[in-house]
Amino acid sequence: MKRILLIVVLAVIPRLLHAQTDKADSAAVAKTLRELLSICKNVDFADPKTTDLGTFYKAAPYIVYRGDDATRKWKDFTDYSKEDEKKQVNEICYRINGSVNQDDHYEFVQYVTQTESEGKWCAIIVSFTKKGKQQKLLFAFLKIKGRFALGDIDRA
Repeated sequence: MKRILLIVVLAVIPRLLHAQTDKADSAAVAKTLRELLSICKNVDFADPKTTDLGTFYKAAPYIVYRGDDATRKWKDFTDYSKEDEKKQVNEICYRINGSVNQDDHYEFVQYVTQTESEGKWCAIIVSFTKKGKQQKLLFAFLKIKGRFALGDIDRA
């Protein structure tokens, strides 16, 4: 009897730990996305750094580097002081502001994960209304240096 109980416990524990990790990751991804949406929407033009560095400088640490440097690609955050990376950050914020940030009542409708060559992708599908039409976008995140960063936005 003790042997059967031990086998059952050993079979269940990994699933419980995986479920707890997924729950913690989904909460962290949702928090990161909310912060990024807020940063893109609520630019503080009184902040001297906004004038010096650029409109969306605060968003750079929330976005995965996707440039030509293979040592950094999918492994680092964007650097707003580099013109090509600044352009990438700005484009993402403009896309966010032209979609999800148009609706103050957007909703997170699904969380999914998938492992690819870059690592484990954690994605949230967001439903929002734009010009009276319901739309969905998938925001995909990678964990880099212990925290999540946006790696891609796709139609859902």
